Amino acid sequence: MSVLLLRAPRTERPFQAAPRKIVVTGLDRPDTYPTLSDTTVRVMGMAARDDVSVAEVAGIVRCDAVLAAGVLRAANSCALRGGRAIEDVHQAVLRMGLHECCNLLRTMGVKNVYNRCSAAVQERCDAILKHSLFVARLAAGISKDAGIGHPGSAFTAGLLHDIGRLVACVKCPDDATAVSVLTADESEDTPRLEREHLGSDHCSIGHAFAVRNKLPETIARAILHHHRPAGETAHRELVALVAVAERLAAHVQRKHNIVGYNLVACPHFPVLAHGWTPVRAAAFHKALPGTVVQAIRDTRAMLKSCG
Repeated sequence: MSVLLLRAPRTERPFQAAPRKIVVTGLDRPDTYPTLSDTTVRVMGMAARDDVSVAEVAGIVRCDAVLAAGVLRAANSCALRGGRAIEDVHQAVLRMGLHECCNLLRTMGVKNVYNRCSAAVQERCDAILKHSLFVARLAAGISKDAGIGHPGSAFTAGLLHDIGRLVACVKCPDDATAVSVLTADESEDTPRLEREHLGSDHCSIGHAFAVRNKLPETIARAILHHHRPAGETAHRELVALVAVAERLAAHVQRKHNIVGYNLVACPHFPVLAHGWTPVRAAAFHKALPGTVVQAIRDTRAMLKSCG
């Protein structure tokens, strides 16, 4: 991040008085945003359901040639390949596992938001998606290990928490200022910097995207409040889970390991761990390194499956 972006906002130009002309790419118009396919929205809506069947998912996949090809490719990958190649979608879903297949479909659906953009935009968006997928894997792993909410919802909320950054990259392909803000490492100051330079922030943009695509309210709230989970009331646990997973993911991606990360010092962890017993907290800390390692492996595998 450049020195310019680290400067405190000038007192003579508070955000409230900033001219709206800085919004030059329609970031204040959700009707111009890229959209998810109907298939992707359906799969996103399954995140918290326990009654999803293999037949239902296979039926959805068969309606989308791109998704079908991706599922078959993943099922026939080196990591999952059995005695013979699979050419049937239903068998591919069975081999991958229902929940893993749904996670792949959600990831491919997000990637389709920008797959027709220029090579430069795709490269920037791929980096954001890689981070988001890692957050999703961490959130799902923590959800499962700590018994927090539903792993499917945790994965989906983690995957989409930065969808506003993807939308902004697509909408601002040639804006140098926008690119520098959107591709910089995130911090607690990121939303403020985005509002100062773009007229909006990725949390608000992502929330508008979620509403326009009729995504579940839980996911929309996680997108909106993942930088301030303490301010969430209806779905605080899920929002805090995503916020902690994002902080942890950012540390691991910078340092390439979890060593030295002080989870207790994370400002969002007290929100997540509110009401926990010392025994539960200790078990969570003990399991966390293994969760991180597994999330790294799963992220790499899914990125390969997504091409």
